[in-house]
Amino acid sequence: MAFGVFLVLFVALLFIGAPIYISMLLPSILYVFMNPMLPPLTFMQKLLTALNNFPLLAVPFFILAAEIMNTGSITERIFGFAKAVVGHFRGGLGYVNIVASVIFSGMSGSAIADVGGLGQIELKAMREAGFDDDFSIGITGASGTVGPIIPPSIPFVVYASFVGTSTGALFIGGMIPGIVMSLCLAAMCFYKSKKRNYPREKRVTAKEFWKTFQNSFLALCMPLLIIGGIWTGWFTPTEAAMVAILYAIILTCFIYRETRVRDLPKVIMNALRNVLPVLLIVVGATVFSFIINYEKVDQMVMELLTGFTSNKYVVLVLVNVVILIFGMFFDSIVAILLMAPIVTPLCGIYGIHPVHLGVVIVLNLMIGLLTPPVGTSLYLLSTMTGYKVTRIIRMTVPWLVPLFISLIMITYCDWFVLFLPRLLGFIA
Repeated sequence: MAFGVFLVLFVALLFIGAPIYISMLLPSILYVFMNPMLPPLTFMQKLLTALNNFPLLAVPFFILAAEIMNTGSITERIFGFAKAVVGHFRGGLGYVNIVASVIFSGMSGSAIADVGGLGQIELKAMREAGFDDDFSIGITGASGTVGPIIPPSIPFVVYASFVGTSTGALFIGGMIPGIVMSLCLAAMCFYKSKKRNYPREKRVTAKEFWKTFQNSFLALCMPLLIIGGIWTGWFTPTEAAMVAILYAIILTCFIYRETRVRDLPKVIMNALRNVLPVLLIVVGATVFSFIINYEKVDQMVMELLTGFTSNKYVVLVLVNVVILIFGMFFDSIVAILLMAPIVTPLCGIYGIHPVHLGVVIVLNLMIGLLTPPVGTSLYLLSTMTGYKVTRIIRMTVPWLVPLFISLIMITYCDWFVLFLPRLLGFIA
């Protein structure tokens, strides 16, 4: 009875548009009052310790680092370097879009930061160069999905914190999948550019390239510092987030001198506006997941699947479908917090490595950023361009094809994910 009321109230609150953390917290509190078998003290302990998680501290730190980077010219310097490298190919600004996203993804850990920061520069440059809006908007949204796959990654931090796997292993495990996604997007870019005869950028001279490289060198060092530090064991992913903040402050305030130190409190407040909803969602999802586990929903799912099939590849298909559907209706962090505790027990039964499953789940949810009705990137692109969301959807749909091809490859070839973590000793 109590669990039924819990589920009905949760769905009802979502239906009327209540904030997601309220939709999870209120049914959870009501469930505790209705269930005499659940000690309220246990529930309160879960509620109070939800954020007492060291790896989870990386989330607000990476959000702040991305906010600082977007206040200066770091994104512009990255775009300029990518343009010098691949701009001379036909449809060069499409490749620039992808390469710049790959570089920026090594700093921010967020698809929204990628689309919102680099996206504005990319869309302006592509429009001025004569690219069709459906091409430039589609590739900008699609390339942004690479952000949380190549380390650092906020969704990886959340997943690792809730399932107890290694954040560092997930970070390193996302490297090759991120490259696979980029190559698939580049193939789509090649096809469309050749078909539409898009322009090339002027090939830069060696002198111009060297100047561009010097101009962007310190910005390019940030992903190397973050990823290299984690690789070599100099610091943990959480410490890497703090390093990213310090490095971004040094660059924007003291080297490039584009942001004044006295402006940093304003930047921090802007970051807090993005951080607080995430932390509230974490609290709500922690107690929500506690009740789901208390009611043994995860065991019911496992019994259902084991009775249906013993083939791990069939199970991976089902996991993909379920996570994709969740990604269409929930923010990526919410979906991870709700689904990860339910699906990760499948790892032991079907021989699926939790690091591989984590990358597959996050990639599914990044695709969800480009699917209605809650595709965050769709609404952000709509705000940036002035087009209605329905038109943005039509522009981005073709770009889901290379992303789904990437998803299939990464789902059924776990080597893409597990090779580097095993090589570097992060997992056995």
